[in-house]
This record gives sequence, C-alpha cells and structure tokens, in this order.
Amino acid sequence: MTTPFVDVVIACHDLTRPIERAVGSVLASDRSRDLTRVTVVAHGQPGAELTDRLKDLAGSWRVIEHADGIRSPAGPFNRGLAQATAEYCAVMGSDDYLEPGAIEAWIDRARESKADMIVAPMKIAGQPVMLNPLPRVRRTTKLDAARDRMLYRTAPLGLMRTETVRRLELQLSEGMPTGEDIEFGVRLFTEAERVDFPFQAPCYVIGTDAQQRTSHTALDVAATLAPLAHLLDGSVPTRLSASHRRALAIKFIRVSVLGAVHARPVAKHWTANDVTTLKAMLNRLVELSPGALAPLSRQERELTDAILSATTATDIVDGLARSNAMTTRAQRLLPRSWGSWLDRESVLRRYLVHAFRERSLG
Repeated sequence: MTTPFVDVVIACHDLTRPIERAVGSVLASDRSRDLTRVTVVAHGQPGAELTDRLKDLAGSWRVIEHADGIRSPAGPFNRGLAQATAEYCAVMGSDDYLEPGAIEAWIDRARESKADMIVAPMKIAGQPVMLNPLPRVRRTTKLDAARDRMLYRTAPLGLMRTETVRRLELQLSEGMPTGEDIEFGVRLFTEAERVDFPFQAPCYVIGTDAQQRTSHTALDVAATLAPLAHLLDGSVPTRLSASHRRALAIKFIRVSVLGAVHARPVAKHWTANDVTTLKAMLNRLVELSPGALAPLSRQERELTDAILSATTATDIVDGLARSNAMTTRAQRLLPRSWGSWLDRESVLRRYLVHAFRERSLG
C-alpha cells in the first residue's frame, strides 16, 4: 500500500471559498491523516495566502499554484492530478466537504476490491442523499455503465485508481465554461474494468454557500452543449458498445437537451441559433442510438417532438407548456409503447428502483 494511499486534489479559484472546511473534512481523523494527502491548487490566486490559512491543520497537505487565465476548474484539477503519486486519487471542489468517516469508508472499499473507481455517495448540503447513480437493486460492485445507469453521474467524485487515470489518459476538458468532466466521467465509467458504489457509505457533500457559480442560464445553448459536442466529435462514441451508446444518448437527451429547454421557459431566452443548435443535437443523439426516444415518457416525448419539429423559439416554448400540462401518472411514467414500459431507462422502471433504494437508505 502506498503512503499516502489517496491524493485528494482541491481546486480553489476564489479566496472567499471555505478551503479550511474542505481540507479539514479530508484530514479529520488520525486514520485519514495517515492515509491521505491533500493538494490544494491555487487557481490564479497567490498560494501563500491559502498556505497561511491552512497552517494550523494537522496532516499532509500542500499548496501549488496554477495560472491559465481560464474560468474553469479543469486546468487546476489536471495540474493537481498530474502531481498524484498515491495508489488512488480524488478531486473535490473548494466549496464542498466530506461527511465524517467518508474517506476512510471509501478507502476500505478500495483496499478490499482494488476497483478502478469507488463512486462516492453524494448529497447537497442540508438535503437527503442523492439517488444518483441508480444501480440495479442490491448492486454495489462491478457496475456496468448501462445496466446500472452510471452515466447519469459523470462527475468523477470518489476514489480513482491513479494507474487507471494514467493508462486511459484521462483529463478534464480545458477551456469549457461548464461540463468539463463529461468526457472524463463517460470514459472512466465505460472503460474502467471495475467500478464499485458503496451507496450506504458517508457522503461527499456539495456546499451551497459559494458566492460565484457557473449558471447554465447565463450561457447560450451552444455553450451549454459544447462539452457534449466535444465528446461526440471525438473518438469516444466509436469505442462504446451499443448498450453504452444507448445509455449515453438517453441520458443526454434527458439531462442536456430537455434540461436546456426547462432552463429557458420563455421565448425571450432563446435565439434562432439556439433553436437550430438544440434541434441538431437532439438529432445527433438519436443518430448515435436509433430508438433512444422509445423509453422516454409520454410527457418527455411531447417535448422531444416539439424540438424536432420546431422552426422558432415559440414552437419549443409551446411544446414545453404542453409537456408540463401532462400531469397524470401514465403521462409522466409510461412510454408511448407498452413494450418499453419496463425498459431499464423508462421512468416507471427508474421510479421502482428509486423507491427500493430509498427504503434501503431508510
């Protein structure tokens, strides 16, 4: 076992962030201090000030500087991961923190399984555990990106085997205003040999007290979809199995395409180029996996139909209004074809697994 066993990289681009909380949550116990080293990457900030703020924290930590002039965490995370020498590595936001015992529980699973990735359970501060990803019932080991719906959680939070990151040449996508972790996460979940998810372990907690956060609504549709376009333009789709292509297409139709519409509920939020870009992306995802629309609910299909036939922003906004008005259980849960009702990606099937998982966490 390496010493340290885990290198945790925390990127900090704003000196108002609660960096002491983040680092302190990793190095909170004698055992975590023995097994973990924290690298704080001062992104465009003087490292000396962060060093001074952390000087009273026990344990192994260091501050390095990174200046690239780009408002994205990709650069500093890549810089910190390049410095990792431990058997496992992890990334963490400076606003975020770990629940007591989290890093120790993840390490125990990693030492036992030697998995390429230990996916961290996650929650937003003050809220219940997020049921994402949503694996098969009772499944916590050797997860499959499609069968266990892993691609709904592309953020690589948890422990990653450093050798796997190096072997797959994984890096976060630099220069993107958002979604810099999409390709990294997709490749990790689809190309790693073993991924485990100890969903009952203590959580990675997303802090909610940051002053500055990237907002999708402040970006046009092209910028919002840029990380997805970058992924599809590269070689990743050609390396995916048919089941993984299908899972990826459905996830991004739901989260990126339909999400872009829900974030822009009035016509004044749209430009003609936005409409063209969104329509092209939906067509591209359907081409990636023909039949990807089949498991979507009737409510979701109302909106995809509106996008595919749209010529103006009003067409999309009107489609959103019709979709939102579809509130019966059948409209919200069931696909149009009964043959897709229990598809792994149907809302009904996800709802049933979700309910079981909630009881498990009970």
